[in-house]
Amino acid sequence: MKRSRNFIALACLFAVLLAGCGQAGGQEAVESTTIFVDRNGGMTYYLIGEFDKDYYSLSELSAKAENEADKFNKGAGDKQSVAVDKVETLQENESKVLIVYRFDGYESFNEFNEKSNKRLNKIFYGTVEEAFSQGYITKVLLRSVKDETVKTEEQLRQEGTKKLIVTDEKAVIYCPAKVTYISEGAVLNEDGSVDASAADGTVYILMK
Repeated sequence: MKRSRNFIALACLFAVLLAGCGQAGGQEAVESTTIFVDRNGGMTYYLIGEFDKDYYSLSELSAKAENEADKFNKGAGDKQSVAVDKVETLQENESKVLIVYRFDGYESFNEFNEKSNKRLNKIFYGTVEEAFSQGYITKVLLRSVKDETVKTEEQLRQEGTKKLIVTDEKAVIYCPAKVTYISEGAVLNEDGSVDASAADGTVYILMK
């Protein structure tokens, strides 16, 4: 009985943690381009695009995505830096296509998108110290998601080992920890994710 109570308590705690971190339950929850960042820095990228021409082929698109991923991995010494999980049309709208990529980290995400998709949009996930040292932070002003309190760039520098996401991707971002501060233009959703799709410029997300 005691073991059963412990299991239930752990399950409840796990559910609370997921809710606080803005985790969603799969494709049915994804309606626009979305990035899930896990605690180890791995990223799942739900890329949604137009698929409204008669001559578009799902099988050809899938083969192209797989080939690009294989080519990238071979260039990285056969390391599985990127994988294609699925390529399919949206259940609710077949004029939209969903490609789901998994990356081992933000470096692979950035390099793959630049080489394969010719996109220069980038993302960073790491500590505040790392973000400053790698030049990801410039003229930033954050606001508390709780009470709109302002955190300046100098104040952010003092956060040191706290985790930060920096991106200019126009996407919904699911974070691996509770969000405490976001930059101008970003919106905190009810499920704890951050909508960066309408932000003008780079978005900064500080976590607890």
